[in-house]
Amino acid sequence: MNNRFEKRDFDRFAIEFVLDVDAEDAEGKIFNEKTVLKNVSGEGACFVTRQAGRYFLGQLLDMTIFLPGTSEVNAFMKGKGNVVRIDQINNSGAGEKNQEISIAVKFDTPLNFERSDM
Repeated sequence: MNNRFEKRDFDRFAIEFVLDVDAEDAEGKIFNEKTVLKNVSGEGACFVTRQAGRYFLGQLLDMTIFLPGTSEVNAFMKGKGNVVRIDQINNSGAGEKNQEISIAVKFDTPLNFERSDM
């Protein structure tokens, strides 16, 4: 019998929102990437990237999550977090150059909600 289970303080929600990441790679070069958020919780998030070489464990990321707009409100959420896990994603038939990886991030502080239509 397997007694392993996930012990989380917050529920995780599967979503696919546009995510903008600003960070510094291991060589000290600043970069920006627009990618897709895969899930989010009260303490962290997970997204995919094809730029595996730019990310490393412990790295600080500035993140902007673009929320789907309505006819009345356009908004986003901003926050900072540290990379806590990097996982290969199995893409059958995909070449190594196009290999996606998932990046798990733990938030340093709660996300801030901001309106972009004001």
